[in-house]
Amino acid sequence: MRLLLSAAFCLILSIASLSIASPASAQDPVAERAVAAAKEYVKTKGLKDPKLTILLSSLYNNSFPDFAKKWEELTGVKFEIVPLGYTDIPAKIMQESVSKTGVYDIFNDFPYTMPDAVGAKVIIPLDDYVKKYQPDFSGVADGLKYQQYYDGKLYTMVNDGDHLIMVVRKDLVENPQARAEYKAKTGKDLGCPDTVADWVQQAAFFQTKEGDTRWGIKFDKGLSGGLGYRSVNFSYRHFPVYMKGLLFDKDMKPRITTPDGIQAIKDFAAAVEHMPKDIQGWGTPQIYPYWGSGLAYSAMSFPSIIGFGESNPNSVVKGKQKACLIPGRMVDGKLVRRSPQAAGTGYMVSAYAKNPELAYLFIQWFTSPSIGDEAIAHPKGFWDPFRTSNLTHKAILARFGEDMVKTTIENSKHAASLLLIEGNYEYFKILDNNLADVMNKNITAEEAAKRIETSWNKITNEIGKDHQVQVWRKGVESGIYLDKF
Repeated sequence: MRLLLSAAFCLILSIASLSIASPASAQDPVAERAVAAAKEYVKTKGLKDPKLTILLSSLYNNSFPDFAKKWEELTGVKFEIVPLGYTDIPAKIMQESVSKTGVYDIFNDFPYTMPDAVGAKVIIPLDDYVKKYQPDFSGVADGLKYQQYYDGKLYTMVNDGDHLIMVVRKDLVENPQARAEYKAKTGKDLGCPDTVADWVQQAAFFQTKEGDTRWGIKFDKGLSGGLGYRSVNFSYRHFPVYMKGLLFDKDMKPRITTPDGIQAIKDFAAAVEHMPKDIQGWGTPQIYPYWGSGLAYSAMSFPSIIGFGESNPNSVVKGKQKACLIPGRMVDGKLVRRSPQAAGTGYMVSAYAKNPELAYLFIQWFTSPSIGDEAIAHPKGFWDPFRTSNLTHKAILARFGEDMVKTTIENSKHAASLLLIEGNYEYFKILDNNLADVMNKNITAEEAAKRIETSWNKITNEIGKDHQVQVWRKGVESGIYLDKF
């Protein structure tokens, strides 16, 4: 999913790309089972004018209706779509836990909404349906696949890869003068940065003042060494890149006050030195156009930033981008990469759905390998590559570029979930607010770490420490964070 991406990007790609989509849906047993079962369900239940209602992230309102229409053609089940901004969906779901209207059958949102929704008993586990109808999660990396589960049960099915990726300017990396100067200065060859420290070094090297001429290029508007999300509601999505290991120990004691935690805060905050001055107020609508304008050397972002750079009509970086794996950290002498699944979109069944089994069957159909691929290939969609079948899907390759698809699928092996426990948005908010204070030089990293620790412990105790510890341990053991105790 591409958060807050401008509508211009949606109009760039021709509808014709759907015409080269794989016809595999005709041979996809997962999709076929769902369609057949839905038709039988309607017949057996004697449903008249069957309908499903979905609370849909408004980002998908220009693409999802095409699949709702196709589902109706296949099964006779109509769809009512209720679009809502993604920032408002969690509150709407929690409101349904109180009002219990049964208006919605399906909720569409990030996996991180799942813990609180489970706690409020507003969504149901899907395990029994999974056993009965057998969806297919093959070709999906463990860190993405496992985050469909909470407390050992499957509650959401994901159809999107939004794990962070690195992109650098290929034309600058390959510039002979820049390469020679960088080699002389650092002793290293220019290329994709392997570590966060390498990225910092490259960003510092390429930081260029307005009007300067370097490597035979005049930078009239200057050049930022790097780009990354540093605003409240986004910082927590990037922070795990900087943190060595888990945020908590096995007993939910925060590790933010450890030397690793304090250093992560320092490194995260220091990165703004090579970013635009007002980066803390930026989201995707500012970052993507800035990148497309050629005003930065590198960016850590959602994978779709590369597609934006290739397809936006105002982009000057088309053909000048190099997709890279997420930079890592050296841990005990080994390079460890962690690519946070910074967003991603999934589908959950409401506990108050009138026909929950029918709702599940649509989700299985939509997230099946063939239909899921068609969604990712959709020219107006906001679904990113995440499954190995994407590597050979012509329409997906045509839309995103072979280099980007190959890199993001390889990068998915390093994809790790954000905090997937109850109250996670409260934990996130505390982290973001304190990171902002450090970036603004209002407090030190050490002071921020202590404040975060105190506030996190308070949340844990308010929700119930025994419960939080139990769920946290299950999540770690399942592999959703990749790191272990």
